[in-house]
Amino acid sequence: MTKKLSLSQRFGPKPNTTSSIPHSQIDQHGPDPIIDKLHAWAFSLPGVENQHSAISVPGARALVMHDSCSCNHEAFMIGREFAHIHPHPDNGSMHLMLSAQDAVEVAEKGWGEDHFLVTQGQFPKGLVMVFSPRDDDELDIVKTIITRSYEFATGMSLSTVAT
Repeated sequence: MTKKLSLSQRFGPKPNTTSSIPHSQIDQHGPDPIIDKLHAWAFSLPGVENQHSAISVPGARALVMHDSCSCNHEAFMIGREFAHIHPHPDNGSMHLMLSAQDAVEVAEKGWGEDHFLVTQGQFPKGLVMVFSPRDDDELDIVKTIITRSYEFATGMSLSTVAT
């Protein structure tokens, strides 16, 4: 069994979200400079390509594993896309794949929620919306969650891949 994420509790009330498709965060979005940092970091991960999402709203940027990477195909939403970051007006929230255990912790600690399709029984537990980081401290937590999704997709620790 994989080590628990051990996330801290997110401060404040849960953001409002839609209960339909597209599954979106309605309020509490992070400022552009924080979201810019999120994009720069996420798309610098080894083997990750920055592509248009094949499953999200227009303008969403997908984290897609390069074809040369050996991957866990249960970690993909479509093709080799394991996460995508939403554009304005839903700036910085994202959907990504996690293990079921990690998805539960993300929701319990207030960092996200099950995707609408999971709540409808149309997608397996593990597809979550992670809320937009509102400051640098929250960005660090979101990076931890994305790292876990990356490791779920690659089957390797990011520290091992990066060295």
